[in-house]
Amino acid sequence: MHRLLTLVLAAPALLAQPDRGVNFYSIGKEQALGAQLAAEYRKGVTVIDNAMVNAYLNDLGQRLAAKTAGQTFTYTFELVDANPRFLNEPAAFPGGPIFIPAQLILAAKSEDELAGMLAHSIAHIAARHGTKQATKDQIVNQATVPLIYMGGSQGYALQQGQTLAVPFGFVKFQRQLELQADSLAVQTMAAAGYDPSSLADYIERAQPPDNLPPPSISPLPGRTARLESIRTAIDALPPATYPPHDAFAGIQEEAARLNVRPAKAPPRLAR
Repeated sequence: MHRLLTLVLAAPALLAQPDRGVNFYSIGKEQALGAQLAAEYRKGVTVIDNAMVNAYLNDLGQRLAAKTAGQTFTYTFELVDANPRFLNEPAAFPGGPIFIPAQLILAAKSEDELAGMLAHSIAHIAARHGTKQATKDQIVNQATVPLIYMGGSQGYALQQGQTLAVPFGFVKFQRQLELQADSLAVQTMAAAGYDPSSLADYIERAQPPDNLPPPSISPLPGRTARLESIRTAIDALPPATYPPHDAFAGIQEEAARLNVRPAKAPPRLAR
């Protein structure tokens, strides 16, 4: 059985060239890998067939993808009842498949917040972070590095209760790529007419604070450093105003009618 591929982060220095870096995978091979891993992922979640919500997600996702820098892929967006970690983050696979938990729609407070999390996942794919991680694995011959391709969460294997040993150097690389995905998402959101500060709003609310860090193998940077990076990327944008997006309220109401597990609340501060 294939191992699934760990999503990772990127240095701000790579921002101008999001697809720069060593990659042993051709585009065709990357797409084939993503399709296989996505099929495997579907076995562990419930795919939700709701025409209204799926059409909305596809429209939103395609608008964001059209404004995303990096490699062009054919993106697909599927609504699922998953059991995501505290961020309720989409699962994104090489070559374009993205699975969006209904729990994320319930947890977001606006379409802009949802767009931010979706733009982050698209950025990982467009920057080819997954196959770069797999390439790094091959270069150093680290056979124990798990191939888990999940946007910013601890990945499919951890959701299934498995324990994985990840070398610290790989975790550091993953956290760098996560920051790059945030920065690219900020640019994408602004270009598509979404307020990029909404990504910071969601991360600040949903990611545990620094005194409650995620497990050491998590690819997530600390919340404070992550918010600083996002706000630095926002400050680099030209001034702009962003229109309201009124359709989200109806979509959130429709999602609330689905029989899905509730969105997870962020951990509370220790008293």
